[in-house]
Amino acid sequence: PAIAIEQKSASHNPRSTVGTITEIYDYLRLLYARVGNPRCPTHGNDLEAQTVSQMVDVVMALPEDAAVMILSPVVRARKGEHEKVFDRLRNEGFVRVRVNGTVYELDEAPKLNLRQKHTIEAVVDRLKVRKEAQQRIAESFETALRLSDGLATLASMNNESEDRVFSAKFACPECGYSLEELEPRLFSFNSPVGACSTCDGLGRQEYFDAEKVVHNSALSLAGGAIRGWDRNNYYYFQLLQSIAKHYDFDIETPWNQLPKTIHSVILYGSGDEEIAFQYTGPSNKATQKKHPFEGVLPNMERLYDDTESMAVREELSKYLSESHCEAFDCTRLCLEARHVFISKKSLPDVTQLSVEKALEFFSNIKLTGKRGEIAEKILKE
Repeated sequence: PAIAIEQKSASHNPRSTVGTITEIYDYLRLLYARVGNPRCPTHGNDLEAQTVSQMVDVVMALPEDAAVMILSPVVRARKGEHEKVFDRLRNEGFVRVRVNGTVYELDEAPKLNLRQKHTIEAVVDRLKVRKEAQQRIAESFETALRLSDGLATLASMNNESEDRVFSAKFACPECGYSLEELEPRLFSFNSPVGACSTCDGLGRQEYFDAEKVVHNSALSLAGGAIRGWDRNNYYYFQLLQSIAKHYDFDIETPWNQLPKTIHSVILYGSGDEEIAFQYTGPSNKATQKKHPFEGVLPNMERLYDDTESMAVREELSKYLSESHCEAFDCTRLCLEARHVFISKKSLPDVTQLSVEKALEFFSNIKLTGKRGEIAEKILKE
């Protein structure tokens, strides 16, 4: 059937959909946040809130004298320098912090890249598992939960096992998979909380395209098959000469006559295989270093991510292409959002329905109790 919606100003935002432009999607996000049923992606179990005593029981089940840390994830995969977060932790008396998996003294915490995502966890306690430590462990969990609005992390100080994330709100009883309290932004691909981590919610991925990087396959590497890596760029040309010596090929051979294996090494790197690189500096002093070759494409990706120069980014962007994001079936949402269900359907499932099927689905939703009352009000809208 046809459907009429109020016409609004056109949007050229690549993130926009019919649902977001008409604001229908806002009601869907609200519905799933208020009455959705979160499940574990691995086991399919309904997620249940954990109490502090349950968290303590998990710690006490570890071998006696196991060295552990109790952490509070105050920042989870958010871009920024987060100086105010560090200041707040100092003011609250914390001594250590774990940043992107590495523990630092708080006064020696690294300066963070503004454009990259970071995870910051306050180190609430470090201890050995002993029977007499139960009260201390409970108090540490309470502190961690207070700082991060209901989340706490248990980590081995010897890296003997993976971190265990606890939630005072939702968690799988089998594997401990945890989820924060459901909120509308979890279901938004425009929010860093809900967006797919691979494509940032755009549904498209940018990648350095080998066909653009190798701009003329009839030329040799020395002659400029790959711009910037020919004999005119002394540093990169030295790298290629060392690679040619290691793999026994002629750097003057046209690119289209080189074996595919050499193409792969040049473009994507040598993996774990080390190469003896010869470098000659401005003073003509020769040095040799042995290490794997990064690869032209990974090198460009790293430069693109790390540079603060707009000119460099603009130059590198000439070699970018786009493809559909293959993560999570290109739903643009994160794993957590994709595993919240109403009547056996996730939000991505619902957005794929035709208007007729969607009407049928919402008409047949049967929820009881408080969830039913909440859903009724939202569905009326």
